[in-house]
Amino acid sequence: MSLSSIAGVLGLLAAGVVAAPTPGCLFDPLTAPECWDGVFNLQSNYYTEGPKNDPAKARVYDFKLTNITQMSPDGVPRSVLAINGQIPGPTIFANWGDTVIVNLENGLDNAGTALHFHGIRQNNTVGADGVGSITQCPIPGTGSSIPAGSNKLTYKWVATQYGTSWYHSHYGVQAWDGLFGPIVIQGPASAKYQHDLGALMLSDWTHRTSESQVEEAALFGGGVPINNGLINGTNVYTKDGVTVGKRFEMVFKANELHRIRLVNTAMDTMYKVSFDNHEMQVISADFVSIKPFTTKVLSIAIGQRYDVIVNASASGGNHWFRAVPMLDCGQHDADLDVRGIVRYDANNTAPPADPETPPTFGSDCKDMPTTQLVPSLEINLTNVPAEFKIDHDLEFEMHFDPETSILDWRNQKVPYYSPWEYPTLQQVLDKNSTFDPRQQIIQVDNSREWIYALVRTDPGTTHPIHMHGHDFFILGQSDQPFDPATFKPQTINPPRRDVAMIVDSGYLVVAFQTDNPGAWLLHCHIGWHASEGFAVTFLEHADKIETIMSEEQKAQLATNCANWKTFAKEKEIKQHDSGV
Repeated sequence: MSLSSIAGVLGLLAAGVVAAPTPGCLFDPLTAPECWDGVFNLQSNYYTEGPKNDPAKARVYDFKLTNITQMSPDGVPRSVLAINGQIPGPTIFANWGDTVIVNLENGLDNAGTALHFHGIRQNNTVGADGVGSITQCPIPGTGSSIPAGSNKLTYKWVATQYGTSWYHSHYGVQAWDGLFGPIVIQGPASAKYQHDLGALMLSDWTHRTSESQVEEAALFGGGVPINNGLINGTNVYTKDGVTVGKRFEMVFKANELHRIRLVNTAMDTMYKVSFDNHEMQVISADFVSIKPFTTKVLSIAIGQRYDVIVNASASGGNHWFRAVPMLDCGQHDADLDVRGIVRYDANNTAPPADPETPPTFGSDCKDMPTTQLVPSLEINLTNVPAEFKIDHDLEFEMHFDPETSILDWRNQKVPYYSPWEYPTLQQVLDKNSTFDPRQQIIQVDNSREWIYALVRTDPGTTHPIHMHGHDFFILGQSDQPFDPATFKPQTINPPRRDVAMIVDSGYLVVAFQTDNPGAWLLHCHIGWHASEGFAVTFLEHADKIETIMSEEQKAQLATNCANWKTFAKEKEIKQHDSGV
């Protein structure tokens, strides 16, 4: 996607911090990026207010999931899963306040599926969160006795936030066999730009399907080696001196400002990225606009997104975009070569040269410093008690069962398991008040109460922690063990996002407000680890869930579950993982 150049702009334009919005101003990416529709702007509190666009003008997308037996994203053929025949899938475009409708058809004949819209808060639309076993049963596939059309499900939600994200399967490890795609929601921005180049998706890739390696991952340390990385679904691969595939390419316009939406969709790879001979001005982290900062190298954990502005100020030529896997986390083949090409002239096909002083990346798996992630919309936590107390201590540990030779992750020594055929949301509607301990359900019921959670895990391990249904406030993040006697929470405009890292022997302390009734998963976003049970579910205001769901939504949930049970029985599908 590219916005039209702004007429009459000549020469080099500085990408500066924008001024406070003028009342009544309208969005323009170059002259008024902080504005929006004359009513709402960069300083509007999108957690409580925002545009309410005409639902009759909803953005409607029809997706079909199929198995393609021969596709070669990096030149090496293998079986893939694809949305509408492509990897990544089509971009979901919307404006802040739009209603989005996604009709998903499962074209597989031997598996279910579910579609999660990563980072979308799903205010009052918990049934659209798309997690098989939590907010729905899996969508049945084809070739059974269930009624025609029963392999389809409709997701409907409102874009109450703006920025960049992605959608992906939340059934097994389907996402990392190709079932993912970008989400771009237009809204105000904290710095000016001229061209929106859309999403640039960073993936990792194995030359066998992820589904075929789930058992190996559970047997051998929680993962298997990653063979390659992809940039927007393509890259090269070299073996025995033979190179196949092709590089991703993009074109800059000299002396103009380009917005690029970086998304890490990987299974088990944290990336650090750079544009040779250019700097990045970072303007958002996940769905939260931030006060811009400039960097040459940007760390992006799995599931995270950063919007950056690159000033095409180099003197023409071709330049490398580098996505370097961090070796302190994940399992990778040696020397993964994940690069794309930036050209100033599309007709100049010469390969880029390395700069005289190449960027340095290191190998650590730390997030960008929290001191740099300062939200544009300032929200201070004024209600934190002087004697700070953790409400929920989530301590995950790796557990290897010698009898089954299977590895799983356990919270407080309890393994996680949520059943596909009876999701948490249906249990709530059925007035169930007792849950299997393996569902790891944490009930939070007090209206607009603040919850403080500590997340930590085995020493020496690193995990991207993602929460559904909320942005969380990062009150503390460290690579050192948690000490309650010395811990001081950050309460003055702390970073807000939906994915943050736990590194080494460290911890993550987050806060969220109980203002969104639903069943919300918190989990590690390493695909293998979620499959192995690194998760808990916050059940928020269970007594209000029934009232916010329409009769149509309840009927869709029940009908889909009935069809799934029939399909799974006829196809002899057995749940083989944690359910998420």
